[in-house]
Amino acid sequence: MDSVPNSRVAKLAALVLYENKKLIEARTYANMYFELEEDKSTEDYRYMLNTFVEIQDEITEQNSKEIFLLWPNKDARRLDSINKLWTTKAMSFAIDIDSIYQLNKHNLAIFSKDDKLGIIDDVGNIVKNAQKYNHFITYDGYILLLDKQTNPTEIYAYNCEIKQGVLLPTVSSFNTKSTDYGKVMLPRANGIIVTYPNNSDMAYVYNIKEESFLVKEELNEFLIKLKKNDIVERFKDEQIFLKDHWLNLGSHLGAGVYELYEADKRFGYINTYNGLFWDVNYYNYLGGFYNGNFELLEGDNRFWLDEDGLRRDTKKNENDSYSGSSKFIKQADGKYRIFQNKNGKDYLILGDNALLNQRQYIEKLLR
Repeated sequence: MDSVPNSRVAKLAALVLYENKKLIEARTYANMYFELEEDKSTEDYRYMLNTFVEIQDEITEQNSKEIFLLWPNKDARRLDSINKLWTTKAMSFAIDIDSIYQLNKHNLAIFSKDDKLGIIDDVGNIVKNAQKYNHFITYDGYILLLDKQTNPTEIYAYNCEIKQGVLLPTVSSFNTKSTDYGKVMLPRANGIIVTYPNNSDMAYVYNIKEESFLVKEELNEFLIKLKKNDIVERFKDEQIFLKDHWLNLGSHLGAGVYELYEADKRFGYINTYNGLFWDVNYYNYLGGFYNGNFELLEGDNRFWLDEDGLRRDTKKNENDSYSGSSKFIKQADGKYRIFQNKNGKDYLILGDNALLNQRQYIEKLLR
């Protein structure tokens, strides 16, 4: 072929060349596979990562054996000393983590250590230590770290674009009866996060960017406006009459859409711009509004819903894909090292430090 059209071809080329011990060429095609493969959560991707480690280990071993063959007239003790020096330096590039998830366009990823989660950048700097969080949600340029997957009691929100994090106010500060955040929806690019706490007749709606809860309009004036615009039939005592029920308005989720509650039980949602009603039996949970869409959960299914109630199957994730060149490769000792290829040369990377690959490092010192 004149070119490599997709990751499957790159994978095949890498495996065939590796089988035939053409290690440098195999590594080149393995790198192409990583560049072309978008889904980094598959077994294939993990298999190729392991294969890349094997290829790299064999190249390192081969380089080590070739050292004395390439410079037969050099002092063997000096060569051995330089080789040991490189090995010692390489040890300082190890990253002691257990696993790492996919990098995003902001060069950040979730990592795990001892069953706890943290945040790391693509050159190995720890952004948030892995200390207390067991679950994460990432979307639209935000990372949420939760102490529990179900009904969390603590949420740390990190803005990937400005590289800044904030601990969300406790749920009891929002509602003294609530003990957990309940259902947690996806964070949106405008900074809005919505959760549905227990023992609460309102959703928890927080603006991460502004570090504040969303402020509701003065209710009585708002209800007068709804009646005047024929959105509701009538109201009394801060309640509206809709669908043969007297209902309380809950939190504003954006685009004029409010929750509706009956006797502390969520009844549905109403668009106060056009009067559309969405029944909670079908529209179980709505997230915050951004870029023309709400997140909609119905049981285990996720959809996207516009302000007119039309469902969409998919929506572009503002996280996007990683475009850098770092590859986190797990080594035989269980630790990770970051590899980058710059101008045809391979480097180990950690923070601002870089180390040439073994052979090139020795060549440089022997000049």
